[in-house]
Amino acid sequence: MQKLNVVLTLPGGGHLSCGEIFTTTPDARGRIQGSFRYTKEYLSNPGAFPLDPVHLPLGAAEIEADRPQGIHGVFEDALPDDWGRALLSAKYRIPRAEQTVPNLLKFLGASGLGALSFYSGKGNAYVDPSAGIHDLSRMLAAALNFDAGLPVDENDLNALFICGSSPGGARPKALIKDNDGRQWIAKFPRLNDRYHVEAIEAGTLWLAVNAGLNVPDFSIRKAGNRSVLLVERFDMTPSCGRNHMISMQTLLGADGYYNMSYSDMFVMINKFSSKPRKDTDALFRQMVFNAAISNTDDHLKNFAMLYTESGFCLSPAYDLVPDIYHNREHRLSFPQGAGTLPPGRKILERIGNVYKVSNPGRIMDDVYQSVSRWQDVFEEYDVPEKDIQRLEPAISRGLSRLGSQTK
Repeated sequence: MQKLNVVLTLPGGGHLSCGEIFTTTPDARGRIQGSFRYTKEYLSNPGAFPLDPVHLPLGAAEIEADRPQGIHGVFEDALPDDWGRALLSAKYRIPRAEQTVPNLLKFLGASGLGALSFYSGKGNAYVDPSAGIHDLSRMLAAALNFDAGLPVDENDLNALFICGSSPGGARPKALIKDNDGRQWIAKFPRLNDRYHVEAIEAGTLWLAVNAGLNVPDFSIRKAGNRSVLLVERFDMTPSCGRNHMISMQTLLGADGYYNMSYSDMFVMINKFSSKPRKDTDALFRQMVFNAAISNTDDHLKNFAMLYTESGFCLSPAYDLVPDIYHNREHRLSFPQGAGTLPPGRKILERIGNVYKVSNPGRIMDDVYQSVSRWQDVFEEYDVPEKDIQRLEPAISRGLSRLGSQTK
């Protein structure tokens, strides 16, 4: 039986032991039995809140994790995806058979995104996982070499292990701190990229800002002859605390392959948001924007709720890119039976009315006017002409349907 102590960093700063995870060793099929229990210290704290309001309600009872990973999804949310997990496993030389989620959390410690830390004993020494902004070129070179399976200088590799095994997502990333102490996620290119992804995402974020979406601060930095996208961390608070994060995938209990809709997220917001009207409008705006820009990679891990001092609320929008993988169909389906292809303006307006969105017509106009300028904006962000030409059919389809009254 393995035990992990879970510690919560509060929005106002300070730390609170909030629970214990218990897991067995994997069986022959790799399935792990596990459970979670809140600590008495946490339950007696007046600021206590459920880490997962659906699957982990506050209470003294031990709660079983009905997942093959042996832990509840909210804890796995703290882990990076493929690229970061590969770094974490290499750093601690974890054999493949032992790269289970509980083991990875044990080695992640306090270095993950969000407010949760994990300890197998009394506690590990905290190591700031952020590299300095002056290390950006060095981190990029190390990431490219690691990605390609090439030798990496030991000092560079150690630095990359610290700052690159924390952020989520399947692409290379690292945590960077600038000279003012602000913390950023640095998004790196890959050697086999078919598009200039960082420039495209920066241009898409600018379009989102002008369409009225709430997005983190961002900037493009040159590292050698390549571009790196910096996106400010929204889990950090001005008082050096953390905002607890939970993905919509975890809230909806959607593991592996799933067939879900934006309507499922509207339900979660109405149930748990401390600002349901504001968040409903924000989700609708992001849904319309995803349809217009052809962001087909709109899976549930790309939506999250934060716990702030006022309660749960929808996080800023992130991971916004057009259909660079040529999927055409969206990962999420649209409500009102619209399916996985972007609906037209009439259906979108009906969706807005069903969920009591404030003035859905104006939101659609805001998005349409912003995204209509996408080619000029992408050029300003140095997206190559060949990339713009390849993206044009998908974005034109999304815009044409948003500007029409058809399905």
